[in-house]
Amino acid sequence: MAKTPRNSPPTPPPRRNHPGAASHARPPTAGTAKSPPSAAQARPPVSALAAPSVPMVPMSTFSSFAQSTSPGVRAMSRILLIDLAERELQARSRLKARADQLQAIDNTRDVSGGLSADQQAELKALRDALDADQPVDIFYKTVASQVARRTWDDLVHGKDPEYVLKYGLFGSQQTTIPADLGVNEREIASVCGLLELDNIVDPTNSRFVRSVAEAQGEYRQNYDLFNAAYALAKERSVVTLQSQIDSGRLSPSIIGCITPDASIAERVAAEAKQIPGADERVQAVSAKTVAQVVRRLVDDGVTANDTWLTSRLDAAFNLLTGSIEGAPPSALEIDLPDLEASVDIDIVKENLNAVQAIYFSYQLEEMRLYQVVERIVDLFRQGLLPLGRGRVGDYLYRYYQKAGERMTESERRDLYFRCFGAPGGNPQAGEPNRDFNELWLRFLSAVSSFARQLTVDRLLRSTVPMAVSQEQVRKAGRDLGANLSRNGYGIAYNAAIEMQQSILDFKTVLTDPDLRNVFGARDMWQVIDLVNANYLGGPRNTHRFRTQSRNGAIVIRWIANHVEALSNVSGPVLQVDQIVNPQMYRVDPDHKPTVDPTDWDLVNACEQWLAVGGVQDQNIEQYAQPIEAPITSSRPIGMPQFARDALDQAGISLPA
Repeated sequence: MAKTPRNSPPTPPPRRNHPGAASHARPPTAGTAKSPPSAAQARPPVSALAAPSVPMVPMSTFSSFAQSTSPGVRAMSRILLIDLAERELQARSRLKARADQLQAIDNTRDVSGGLSADQQAELKALRDALDADQPVDIFYKTVASQVARRTWDDLVHGKDPEYVLKYGLFGSQQTTIPADLGVNEREIASVCGLLELDNIVDPTNSRFVRSVAEAQGEYRQNYDLFNAAYALAKERSVVTLQSQIDSGRLSPSIIGCITPDASIAERVAAEAKQIPGADERVQAVSAKTVAQVVRRLVDDGVTANDTWLTSRLDAAFNLLTGSIEGAPPSALEIDLPDLEASVDIDIVKENLNAVQAIYFSYQLEEMRLYQVVERIVDLFRQGLLPLGRGRVGDYLYRYYQKAGERMTESERRDLYFRCFGAPGGNPQAGEPNRDFNELWLRFLSAVSSFARQLTVDRLLRSTVPMAVSQEQVRKAGRDLGANLSRNGYGIAYNAAIEMQQSILDFKTVLTDPDLRNVFGARDMWQVIDLVNANYLGGPRNTHRFRTQSRNGAIVIRWIANHVEALSNVSGPVLQVDQIVNPQMYRVDPDHKPTVDPTDWDLVNACEQWLAVGGVQDQNIEQYAQPIEAPITSSRPIGMPQFARDALDQAGISLPA
């Protein structure tokens, strides 16, 4: 019996209730083979691509199928190309960021001068693109144009919308009753997956068009394997649209992109039923994962006629899902690993969040806030406060009753001693953070000096390199972040939660009108001053400590939120435009600098902290200069027992 050529297997018969045999017709391929291809033959050279183009299947095929499906037949789930949808979401985010920047310039035209004619046209084009469902991802648009051999404008305005991907949904998936992917759609998805796998996603690359042709050849040569892989991938990936939106991989604008199919702004306000809905179940297939699986099988010599094909596909999915392997050696570039990529091990964000609250509490402790409340409770217990029944009395009584459940002043001082090296702690309770003060001043001085130079350089020294660079700010921030993170382990987070709640309760009580009237004070700060002066040995500089508490908390939270930027070996740490022209950036009225500080908030916090702390300008310039990073471990390390024994013999005792 004559062997069937490798590249010309018999066409599978059309399925019942399916959009015709044409949607599954095997595309013609270049050349024939009498035996399964080897791993090296699976990826043909460009010269092997001189094959007839794939016949274009009109969308009317899918429409007629959707209209003729009997009511008793259950409609299949839509197929969502989740990796292409994620790329589209990222592309739209970049366009929105640019549109927001231009809009901010236009809103501050009195200061910034407004938009030029070109910028106005750019802003209008960005708004139109963001309000439409047409894809904006240049990678997908270029691949679709190359596969179809037509310009993108021709594809967008053509009669068949199969090439116009809407948030990962091809044209066949944009009908009321979706069908399977068509020939052209599956080829485009596979080519995109192969290019993503080889990390060839920049259409401006001189190799891009050639790589598209090579990917087409690889897909056509392994057509049956791709079909089998897509069939299995669909079964393994049934999810709801809302789950993908919540995971940050899918744009919420996909809701209603089929019905009512209006602009995004119009359908958001529409009350009619929207298709697809958030709870609709789809088959979220990753073209990149499918390409990865097929390439692994081809490298192992597996063909579409393999008896155990289903088992091999399933094993390949289990092996490769979530990994990036199988790229050909010729497609790889020399790319050394980034040794700083795991810097979050050195700087733990949760530790910094805890230290932020502890620092806030430490500055208020220096103001004697805790002691003031304790003294007020003593006066209340002795009957020396003219307070009757009410909220303040209830709180003061509960505070007195639960005294044994709270951290004492000595315990708080021990924590400040360990986190910041603050005086007053017990040396036997833990190792003090001796490097904090210097690292703190160096980071604040570096940020302050960098921000001051921006204005000076623009006016007088535009051709002179700045004395403090972004890299010096990065180093100072990283050193400080690593230091605080190391000292934020253990009880720090639990103590921070208690301190935060105590401060919130103190603020509520001290601002209560009944208590303020007792002391004849206008606000809580006057209450603190009066109690300090009359009962605690003299007033404290409340303005300084409350300013340093708030601004210090902003600085620490900024470091926690910018761990990745501080860990990078390149790129800006501070956005210059945000510092020089802060009015260009719109800020939410509910914006809290202590939770999500901007670069402008950081600069202001550093300047105010240094000002109330009385740090001289010459000292700021001196602290801004870099020094060798201190030796800091990423986590506390206990001293070996033999070293402790040696120190004990020398008469030096250490905390347990």
